[in-house]
Amino acid sequence: FVSTALLLVACSRQETPREFADRFIAAEGKAWTTGNVDDLKALEDAGVVYHLPGLELKGWKAHEDFILNGRSAVSNLKQNWKYLSGEHSHIVLAYDSSAVLRSNDKSPSQDTSNNYLFVLRLKDGKVAEVWANGSTTTKPLTP
Repeated sequence: FVSTALLLVACSRQETPREFADRFIAAEGKAWTTGNVDDLKALEDAGVVYHLPGLELKGWKAHEDFILNGRSAVSNLKQNWKYLSGEHSHIVLAYDSSAVLRSNDKSPSQDTSNNYLFVLRLKDGKVAEVWANGSTTTKPLTP
């Protein structure tokens, strides 16, 4: 009887915002480092909207394309996420990263870094909307 009761309690326990954030951070990292977006897709609503500076991504496919295209544009990507707060359907994360933007026909390789704040809104246990803002710095790559 006791083990059955414990199992019922464990199964009915709601995931905390921190636990969800940890899964989101792991899935983002996996998507950017390996190109495998399955874990992230499972956490996001099909109609997820990302409000990024100068860019709005509408729908899971737009976010997936952003990641997959972004992976090919950078090398030596280092990401650092930090859970700041969360309550009910909102989670706040700090994010910083550094990478090398690969050269193309328009510009040479450049060092880049980001320092952002992310706010996630959850609906039915999935990310429905994300707001991100912060700063990006780029400078010529020094040999």
